[in-house]
Amino acid sequence: MSKKDEIIFGAGELYLNEFTGNAIPEDEEIETPNFNVGHCSGGFSVDYKPEKYNVENQYGKIVRSYVIKEEIVAQTGILSWDLNKLALLSTAKISVDKENKKKILEFGGSNPTIKTVLLRFVHTKENGKKLRFTMIGQGGNGFAIEFTTKELTVDAQITAIEYIKGFLARIDEELTDDEVSALPESTKEGA
Repeated sequence: MSKKDEIIFGAGELYLNEFTGNAIPEDEEIETPNFNVGHCSGGFSVDYKPEKYNVENQYGKIVRSYVIKEEIVAQTGILSWDLNKLALLSTAKISVDKENKKKILEFGGSNPTIKTVLLRFVHTKENGKKLRFTMIGQGGNGFAIEFTTKELTVDAQITAIEYIKGFLARIDEELTDDEVSALPESTKEGA
């Protein structure tokens, strides 16, 4: 199948973890059961919005354009209930009351710090190779929880931040041997 004939469907695994490092960890460090959010609903989306500045000459013609700002926002609906994952999306604090057998996610108070998270979405293509979206971001935009007659979904939105200099997000695509062989020589080394 050629690249132009490949159709990618959106199912995948989502991993979230609080992040304090200075480099993106290896795949096997991120893609663990502890960081997997579990079931998702409504898909996973990434919005990339650059803001351009156009330089115009005296005739009103654009002679050059620059990207002066980039915004990347990831959104997903999380089905699996885990207060620890909800805490990653807010300023809330987790506490445990063993005597009364309660786990508590408490909002408000003196904790204005938004947690920084490493987000990884992994999609496995038909050929078994993986597409990985990796981003460091913060939840701060809130989330929605709706108890209705349908399954509970936490609609989460995470915005990329430049926690590591020069890095907002990246997409990695694993290639088959045939796909690598078909690449032009100039892209095989440093791609």
